[in-house]
Amino acid sequence: MTLFKMLFPQPRVRGLLVIFALVSFGLASTAFLEIYAKDLEWTAGFYSPGGSNDGWVQARYKPWGLIYDYGEIPGIAVAIGALILFVGSSLGKASARYKKPCLVVVLTVIIGPGILVNGLLKNCWGRPRPIDITAFGGTKEYRNVFQPGGPGEGKSFTCGHCAIAFSISAVGAFFPYFPSLSIVCLGSGIAYGIITGVARIAQGGHFPTDILWSGVVVFITIAFLYYVVFRIPDEVRDSE
Repeated sequence: MTLFKMLFPQPRVRGLLVIFALVSFGLASTAFLEIYAKDLEWTAGFYSPGGSNDGWVQARYKPWGLIYDYGEIPGIAVAIGALILFVGSSLGKASARYKKPCLVVVLTVIIGPGILVNGLLKNCWGRPRPIDITAFGGTKEYRNVFQPGGPGEGKSFTCGHCAIAFSISAVGAFFPYFPSLSIVCLGSGIAYGIITGVARIAQGGHFPTDILWSGVVVFITIAFLYYVVFRIPDEVRDSE
């Protein structure tokens, strides 16, 4: 048993602590990026005034163009696979212990990228995309994460493509049963989310902080479902 589990034996408490750590990480990282102007600086590295694609010359380069066109497929495929396994578990074709981890994966995709990112944040926060601001040839003023403009002012915050990419990490909910696979999927989801984020920055669609908060939102969703809603660690302990 790890020290973390020993100090906080209740999964719900551990889940809330993980969520608090994720929010703190997001706020601290955002503050750093804004204070040192890295949000604009890193985005500007992909912009060439007068170049093709309104200055975002790498927008259709491989692999960035492919990621934009097809990058959501892996996350959707993982959710469909989890849904199929859930049905199989419900019908007795697979172990019943897989049902809750499957629900974590499916609901992460629905709640994270679906409801929170694309349904609420993108439509309500009001942050102009890089391609829309004056610094990169657009007509709107730059807004940092802490300056929401409201509905109709932009859909940069947060990144939908990145959110569905990060959602692959939800397979980590199978950790009690398949530790190695879960760790690989967790790392793959983080790596794929970052790569997708680079693609979207290169296309003028998002800032680094948009990618950061897509990851934070998705991992908060995973932690909440895993620890608080389904309490998978409790179920595993009770079955031992």
